[in-house]
Amino acid sequence: METSPNNQKILAIVTYITLIGWIIAFMVNSTKKNPLVTYHQRQALGIQLLYFGISVLITITGLVALQVLFFGVLIFIIIGITNASKEQEKPLPILGEYFEDWFKGIG
Repeated sequence: METSPNNQKILAIVTYITLIGWIIAFMVNSTKKNPLVTYHQRQALGIQLLYFGISVLITITGLVALQVLFFGVLIFIIIGITNASKEQEKPLPILGEYFEDWFKGIG
């Protein structure tokens, strides 16, 4: 895939669309590292792991009321996609800076 600026933006957006989207963007971005895509991969991986963690917590505790936390994950995804579409490297609220630090090995 040609890494034109438009494709870079699309790849940055795709990272937020399920784990499969993240893997696709990771593989495409692995040959020619693009800072925008790499940045959003870190943010999106944090969101994916947060989603997984909430799922595990709900499964272990059986507290269905915790499903409201998925709404927060959805908000993070929307913010991430918005930032990617504007080609901004802006961290997600609250956790974005942690994601940058924890996943600095990506890229």
